[in-house]
Amino acid sequence: MKNLHHPSRDLVAAVMAALFVLCASARALEEVAWKTRQVLAIDRPGVLKIALPPETLGLARPGLEDLRLVDPAGREVPFVFTLPSPAQPAVSRRPASFTAILSDSATQLVLETGTSTPIEFVTLSTPAPSFLKSVRVEVSRDGERWETVANGTAIFRQFGAEQLRLDLQRKSAAQVRITVNDAGTRPVAFSGAVLQLAGSTPPDVTVPISARVVRRDEFAGESVLTLDLGGANVPLASIEFETTEPLFARAVRFSVRELAEESPVERTLASGQIWRVAAEGMPATAQGEVPVHFTAPSRELFIHVANGDSPPLSIDRVVARQHPVWLVFRAAEAGSYSVLTGNAQVPAPRYDLATLATALRDTPPSPLVPGPVQPNPGYKSTEALADTPLQGAAFDPAPWAFRKPVRLAAGGVQQLELDLDVLAHAQAGFSDLRLSRAGAQVPYLLERPALQRSTALGISPAGDPKRPHVSRWQIKLPRAALPITRLSLASPTALFQRQFRLFERVTDERRGETVERALAWASWSHAPGEARPLALNLSSPPATDVVYLETDDGDNPPIVLSSVQASYPVARLLFKSDAAVSGQEKADVISLHYGNRTAAAPRYDLALVARQILTAEKSIAALGAEEATRSDRTHGISLSGSRAGILFWGVLALVVVGLLVVVAKLLPKPPTV
Repeated sequence: MKNLHHPSRDLVAAVMAALFVLCASARALEEVAWKTRQVLAIDRPGVLKIALPPETLGLARPGLEDLRLVDPAGREVPFVFTLPSPAQPAVSRRPASFTAILSDSATQLVLETGTSTPIEFVTLSTPAPSFLKSVRVEVSRDGERWETVANGTAIFRQFGAEQLRLDLQRKSAAQVRITVNDAGTRPVAFSGAVLQLAGSTPPDVTVPISARVVRRDEFAGESVLTLDLGGANVPLASIEFETTEPLFARAVRFSVRELAEESPVERTLASGQIWRVAAEGMPATAQGEVPVHFTAPSRELFIHVANGDSPPLSIDRVVARQHPVWLVFRAAEAGSYSVLTGNAQVPAPRYDLATLATALRDTPPSPLVPGPVQPNPGYKSTEALADTPLQGAAFDPAPWAFRKPVRLAAGGVQQLELDLDVLAHAQAGFSDLRLSRAGAQVPYLLERPALQRSTALGISPAGDPKRPHVSRWQIKLPRAALPITRLSLASPTALFQRQFRLFERVTDERRGETVERALAWASWSHAPGEARPLALNLSSPPATDVVYLETDDGDNPPIVLSSVQASYPVARLLFKSDAAVSGQEKADVISLHYGNRTAAAPRYDLALVARQILTAEKSIAALGAEEATRSDRTHGISLSGSRAGILFWGVLALVVVGLLVVVAKLLPKPPTV
């Protein structure tokens, strides 16, 4: 084939080459102000376009203002960042009409699109809470001749995940017909649809990154995976989950830690669904990749997988892909170039090449990547968070009732989760928590993520012979005064409908009597094929370690309870320690103190570097056995229970006797005869 030359294109290429030469800086760069460097080995001169890896993005400032490139002679090399061509966003609109036609074994949805623009997707709307259906999708330009776009595609809403979007493959259509297979299942009511019209989308170029799962935690109803992206400020494109589970549907959420009013919180960046489902008469379909399209502000990304009442999903591997950040420059000679990062003060460079960013966008990429990160030998390297305070003010543990030793596996930033003992004996807002070491406080940050732990509880019948139609159970809690937020109950009984009441028995301080304190109410029913656990959301935490559950059976047989799970919120302390303390003297061990009802929340200068603490790699610390450090555990705690009642009536009796004595003395004496 004959090659066609375009004079304008050749002219642009010539101008680009000339500008590269003119912009080449002969000024040597003072490299001592940069902390790190990466070697880029170039075997031949020319214009190069390389993708910056996550490690480089994480070492540089978020806007890459401090990134510099130097040639083998130490001279600064001009460069430009290029981005893909901008896409014209797709437009969503309602169809001109939406009609649902119900037959014996199918529901037919007919949409008048009202547009000639190609259509990317149609998304259905339904109030149905749970279903799984197979559909056939057809399009027509005239309402007579129909073209099948998809057949046997699954739509569903299950376990918090849903798939209601159908791909129309950018077809132009006056009408869209969707046939929902209802054979063997109850029909689902569809209330409408949304059309997403096609926009101009450039080729989505992505590259894989070496992300790894460094931690997995199981909480009540969800799994949390901690993903190390290899660097901060990575523009993520998608995250894929590889699993051998045959059938599942899960909602997933991606979040990062950050500060809100000086308190660590999690911020959600994106969400989506993954599934592998199979409806009757159709093969299994799966989606394991979630498009995300956000820039992660830290190298640590949290993935929340909502399990609901299903067992945790087995995930074999997580694969992340990023939108590449391209660096384009002209290498005047072969040799070892250096990519410099880590300068907090330098402003962004201003090269004349910036005007050519659009023209350079289509430069073919090079497979070259910067080498491993090395500390700049001319820079005085300092440890991250080296100036973070390890010691606070002096600490007197006398007013604190409880103490636990803290076990550290390694030095650095620590993450310590509070256990049941601390949750039960500390203040509700944890204002009385203190870490101490060698007579001084250890500054910390308190983190309260939106996570729940669960623990199994013991349950036993506690019926009242005087009320034979009422079933009652006694539930034993691990501790009194635990901040429990929910009880989850399961029953193997196939058919029932009951109203349940959860309460505890406490002692009224004024009257000294035992009264019932209501904690939760709920309705629970089971039907064949629709057995669901009951979630009792508590209005307030129980004050005792025993609660009672009861229901009126009426004229029905009693139901059976198979298990009870209690959920409570997660709370953590983040702090810094210079080394592990397992082999040191007891006086140098870090201890956690709690159980002081009059203590106010501490205020540490550590909050000034909270962002660095949140994004730093963390070691997991653990708590030891609880020690009672004060015999008078009621110090600063309002008296309650039977002791309070006895004391109240005793004091009242003394007051009455005293008043009678005073009145007797004030009464006039009878006259003597």
